[in-house]
Amino acid sequence: MTISRTTIDKLGVKMYDKASAVVSELIANSYDANAENVEVKIPLNKWLATTREGKLIDRGYEIFVIDDGLGMTPKEVNEFYLKIGTNPRLDKKRGEYTKGNKRKRLGRKGIGKLAPFGICKKMEVISSGGKKTKNGYKTAHIILDYNKINQETDEVYPPDIGELDETFSKTTGTTIKLYDFNQKVTPYSQTFHDQIARRYGIQHDDFIIKVTDTITGESFHIGELKVEIDEDTKIVIDDRPIKVNEDTYLPVKGWIAYAKEPYPNEEVAGIRVYARGKFVANARIFGLRSGFTGEYTVRSYVVGVIHADWVDEEEDLIQSDRQDILWSSEYGLAFQEWGQNLIKELGRIAYPARKRKIANRFLEISNIEEEAKKRFHNNEELVKTAVEVGKILGRGLNAENLKDVIYVNEIKELALGFAPHKTMVDKLYEVEEAFEKRPLEAVAKIFNDINIAEAASLGLIVRKRLDAIAKLKKILSSAPELELQRVLESAPWMIDPRWTVLQANQTFKTLRHTYEAWHLEQYGVQVITTTKTDSSERPDFIMAHFGRNVEIVEIKRKNHKLTNKEFERIHEYYEKIVKFINARPRFKDHFDKAHIVVIVDDLNLTGTVLDSYNYYKDQNRLEKKTWEEVIADTEKVNEAFLAISDYKYI
Repeated sequence: MTISRTTIDKLGVKMYDKASAVVSELIANSYDANAENVEVKIPLNKWLATTREGKLIDRGYEIFVIDDGLGMTPKEVNEFYLKIGTNPRLDKKRGEYTKGNKRKRLGRKGIGKLAPFGICKKMEVISSGGKKTKNGYKTAHIILDYNKINQETDEVYPPDIGELDETFSKTTGTTIKLYDFNQKVTPYSQTFHDQIARRYGIQHDDFIIKVTDTITGESFHIGELKVEIDEDTKIVIDDRPIKVNEDTYLPVKGWIAYAKEPYPNEEVAGIRVYARGKFVANARIFGLRSGFTGEYTVRSYVVGVIHADWVDEEEDLIQSDRQDILWSSEYGLAFQEWGQNLIKELGRIAYPARKRKIANRFLEISNIEEEAKKRFHNNEELVKTAVEVGKILGRGLNAENLKDVIYVNEIKELALGFAPHKTMVDKLYEVEEAFEKRPLEAVAKIFNDINIAEAASLGLIVRKRLDAIAKLKKILSSAPELELQRVLESAPWMIDPRWTVLQANQTFKTLRHTYEAWHLEQYGVQVITTTKTDSSERPDFIMAHFGRNVEIVEIKRKNHKLTNKEFERIHEYYEKIVKFINARPRFKDHFDKAHIVVIVDDLNLTGTVLDSYNYYKDQNRLEKKTWEEVIADTEKVNEAFLAISDYKYI
């Protein structure tokens, strides 16, 4: 068997396409070389190369990874570094542990050294090591060229020799230099920090990683990947081994929890799995399917760290790119089932606690209790109910919702608006119980509480009605007749402020539907009596009812004058409805008479038509209102309520 050198393309370019992934592999090599200090010099937040007219343009940047590890001599470079795919842990000269048994070796597959070719075409290795001589430590200096390596051949590749090769250095250590880049971009400093920190699950006092931005000159050290968690949701897993079978248990250490905020970036998302302190997989939620308690919150907030060294020991369960585990293996399947059960447990125990915290946070941010005290004049029942409703609605929010001031205020207003209604319903249940168990004084107190709650509720409704009237006044002059018909049919309290929703009964709906069908059958003409249809045609009139009256409501646009022809048509409909109702006792029992309401600003009636109009008006069969009167009467009634009510909408 022969292996083509184009395999390098699959092991380098196709597996490592981010600067952070490449640098992490080089840092791992420094760790295995017993280095205590590593410095990464990199231009951050920059495109390393660009394209112009289809041609790649290198921008002249360089990336360095410099360590103070054991280093290598030219002989060791040939013997170990330039041999691809060998397992150093099985090599008698290297073994499971680094020199002096200082550390468990991270490297295993022998391909991480090719990682740089995922982002660049050339790399230099300058390494000094071996036994110290009178001149110092012998230095190896080689230059690796991706284009020369990646050839369709199985011949040995001889790297170019650098000018420092066979020279000596006073100290041991290795410098890796990367240049001639592909079209890649480096991240901002915080993102780069998090990307590197994500790959190392444990901080080591004897392994310090420093990063210097070669653009700004600023430096920082790689610390732990910080994730703000909700401590009440944290589950420690140190004493929860994974059961493979009756005889085999796999040790794990770490924790899972809910983050306080949704994932700020990809680096902290999900549950990170480490082997020997190095990132090997993001388990997310272990492939758990939908339908479990707290699912949405878990998917958005779950974070964790699991150390499972066994995935990288006797059996290699890590995929070649070191980005995931071989879940289909025996250990992998056991790990997945264990993890899914853990996620379900987290959802069960953390969901209620988190919802309570979100609700309490909503109460705090919205200041709903103080608002309720102002609006309901310190009435304890209404304030208490407003807070209760606020908690209920608050539990349905998430951390992102709480940042939206407008949304928080909308939910607060919903709670304050609903509080009086809930209070009334609760009190009515109390009345039912009180008649059997409490004295009359207690029952009277409950009824008084109901009246207070009703007044508060009506105060809100009235203020909203006045707001609606104010908006209507602004558009009244330009509004077409059909739109005005729709407005007044939807808000009949503007025609008669005494109207309440309790009057909108099913019997009237049946009457209107039956009348339209009767008119079509009797006269062969379809009549439309409502705007609430699929038809775009203007209604002939609006049929409504106030108490036991069937109202024929004729609405004309502002400044219109009612003509003879228009009134004759109204009169004709009136006579037909009277005839229709009188012939049907089932409707007559509910509605005593028909009545005409004309909303028009002026009249242009003459002769017998004017006489007929005046007769109907004198007989109280007709009422005329101008638009000014409609608005003024409605404002007067509603403002009068607010004037005598303590519960104004604040």
